[in-house]
Amino acid sequence: MNKAAMTTSQTQPSLMSVGAASECRSRNDRQTYFSITRSLVQAQFKLDDRELSRRLWQEVADRDLEVGRIINLMYGCWFHQDEDEMIEVDHRHLSLFVD
Repeated sequence: MNKAAMTTSQTQPSLMSVGAASECRSRNDRQTYFSITRSLVQAQFKLDDRELSRRLWQEVADRDLEVGRIINLMYGCWFHQDEDEMIEVDHRHLSLFVD
């Protein structure tokens, strides 16, 4: 490898493919929904904390998250700490909206 090629490859940021970037965003998006759902389940079902629940639902609104998706995760899962169950329930919900 010549010196010019080495310098160029060292200074250019590694680019992610469009598919990989989309998958990364999807995973981050999913984790956002899972995290807020788990917090809401804790606040509403386990702690019965109305103020915390209100603040969490306000966060949902502020972040423009889909309420139906969160409600589906809240009531569609038995075990909210089970990542595989959450993924399965979320996938079924999202597949309802694919044309």
